[in-house]
Amino acid sequence: MLVRYEIQLDEGSRMPVDLTLQIPVDAQSLTISNLNEDNDTLGLQTDVEDIGLWKDVRFTTITRVIEVEYYDPNLVKEGEQRLFEFEWLSIYPVDSLSLNIRQPFGGSDIHSQPAMDEKFTGSGNIEYYTGELGSVPAGEVFTLSLMYTKNTSNPAYPALPVAPAMDVNETTPGKTPSPLSVVLWLLSFAVAVLVLVGIYYLWFHYKTREKQTHVVDGVGIRNPEKQMVFCHECGKRSSPGDIFCSNCGTELRRVDSFTKPLKAQNED
Repeated sequence: MLVRYEIQLDEGSRMPVDLTLQIPVDAQSLTISNLNEDNDTLGLQTDVEDIGLWKDVRFTTITRVIEVEYYDPNLVKEGEQRLFEFEWLSIYPVDSLSLNIRQPFGGSDIHSQPAMDEKFTGSGNIEYYTGELGSVPAGEVFTLSLMYTKNTSNPAYPALPVAPAMDVNETTPGKTPSPLSVVLWLLSFAVAVLVLVGIYYLWFHYKTREKQTHVVDGVGIRNPEKQMVFCHECGKRSSPGDIFCSNCGTELRRVDSFTKPLKAQNED
């Protein structure tokens, strides 16, 4: 169950002021913040100490309006029935305590003790129960019992709307980019990949041609002494550097860098 306090200090309170609040010892996800005149929130540092069934939460406020929020896990569930006991303990006297209960999603047959008969409709057509409970002396525990039926399959209760906790803009951390920006980013990435592939292809093609030219120039026409030839008499392949055929002894014919191949000489 989400519990939220809005505390307003006396107009004569001098800021800043150190305060201590009590919340249930098993409360979870506690946040305390100040609210200024522009309704901007400022999170406050807290010092929390467990004392029996309560937590003492110490902090320093710099404005008169304080917001306290936490989750209370003590909601009792029995089938569709729900029961929640809220307790408030303050070491300070409370001049005026007012409660607002937001109708739970799928909730109906809501009853409370003390009874809160007044209702109003808030944003999103959500129903609220409210009551003015007057003053509460310091050190006295205030208790509210809330009972209701919850049926999430009831089509009369639409899903709760989701609203951002703060204004969302281009600088909001963790903001999901728009679909158009995602498409543009993917296109840019694809173009970059294609450019890299093209550069690699040109480099690979150049190195392959250079290697082929090196092989031809190094072993072929420019270094005829390293060229392997076949004997024109018996057809046996010679080893590099051979002058005579190792099989029949015929003098081998080689093409050097200053002599045209026999076929080219015949064409001339």
